[in-house]
Amino acid sequence: MRPSVLRLALALPAALFTLSACATVQPADCTSGDVRLTQEFSNAPDYACRRTGPASFELTVLPESPDINPSPWYAFDLEAERDTEVSVALDYGDYRHRYRPKIENSNGMWVAFPDSAVTLSNDGHSATLHVSLEAGRYRVAAQEVIGLDEREAWRGDFAAQHALAIETIGHSIDGRAIEALSRRSPSPDAPLIIIVGGQHPPEVTGVLGLRAFLDTLFAEPSASEVFDRFEWLIVPDLNPDGVAEGHWRENLGDTDLNRDWGPFRQPEIAAIRDAIAARAGEGHTPFLLLDFHSTRRDVLYTPHDNAGLTPANFSADWIALLNEAWTGEGEAFERDPSHNPGLPTAKSWFALTYNAPALTVEFGDETDRNRIADLSSAGAVALHRYLAGIRAGQVD
Repeated sequence: MRPSVLRLALALPAALFTLSACATVQPADCTSGDVRLTQEFSNAPDYACRRTGPASFELTVLPESPDINPSPWYAFDLEAERDTEVSVALDYGDYRHRYRPKIENSNGMWVAFPDSAVTLSNDGHSATLHVSLEAGRYRVAAQEVIGLDEREAWRGDFAAQHALAIETIGHSIDGRAIEALSRRSPSPDAPLIIIVGGQHPPEVTGVLGLRAFLDTLFAEPSASEVFDRFEWLIVPDLNPDGVAEGHWRENLGDTDLNRDWGPFRQPEIAAIRDAIAARAGEGHTPFLLLDFHSTRRDVLYTPHDNAGLTPANFSADWIALLNEAWTGEGEAFERDPSHNPGLPTAKSWFALTYNAPALTVEFGDETDRNRIADLSSAGAVALHRYLAGIRAGQVD
């Protein structure tokens, strides 16, 4: 089984990164010659590429539509027939550099470029990457590349390991299956817990966090006994089209999916709405929704404690248990109970529709991947303790 969380090496050999590009005969385009830049895999956008030298390139990194959340995603392969020094300039137009570039090493591990190998413009609207390559093929991206095939394999492996059913709850605009991992309760009126991820394609730390959270949650002692009292619906990859196309934010309908919980114009969000409604119609009252994302820091976007939701005080109680379980440095998550009020997000829609708490779980873009695993584990332990406490009558 593939590991649920990528644990990165600390650094590549220092000789890998340099600050110059060599000059030989210059080919006509980016995809020919002894040194090539290609974008021909799932997650790779089709950006305009211009060769500026025998081993130097410029990518125009622009979003799928204007006025979008600034998450400049890039992913490409560098191929060299000989040892050489390569530079790649990323032109973000009116947007600014966000993600620290990473390269996949020969062991399949992703490692961040050192600061000395990235030159930022003064205004942040462009960045140039400098790398010394041995002959071969290398993948470079804004974050670890987790393609559609790997995501499908992970869902299958996790479902098989934990006796979960895989349900196709709908299809994307391009016809890709929206798959849910489902655990049915023997109780006809068991409350429903929903876990969602993958609404925004570049938010890889959210994917890593969701997987680590589920790994710990389903491995907890007495998990089956506690879980049987709830109905579970887990949709880890809501935006497969956006992932496939290397989008910054949206699906193929030019829509931020986390602004469509209310309009429901996009088939991906309509599919999960209908799956939740179907469970509710069977008598499984929606109890909790957790939505995994990435941003610039580790933060929980929660309802206000006085929002009048049921269960009452979930956010405060769960966070208190999470902090008890947290053994890492500093505080675990920041809490923000006032993020995006009134917008048609999963969090807002769920509270308005079912009068139940929904939280957005955000991991920092550059949070250490081991810390993400530890944060997720603490959150899962806390949720298990919370649910066990309900059974024991310890939680209101």
